[in-house]
Amino acid sequence: MRAREWAIAGAFRDPEEYDIPTLPAWRVCRRDCGGLAFADGDDEPFITADCPVTVRR
Repeated sequence: MRAREWAIAGAFRDPEEYDIPTLPAWRVCRRDCGGLAFADGDDEPFITADCPVTVRR
């Protein structure tokens, strides 16, 4: 739901006017074993994947 709100507000160029928080800046880390991790700033990763796979949508 939040992604939809960002997309709508982004079309009008100023999400803050619609009381929608700014999109957080995530840090993406690739591990030596092929894993993937997302973190907010310098904090510990909040989600990781040890064996990510490519999917077709």
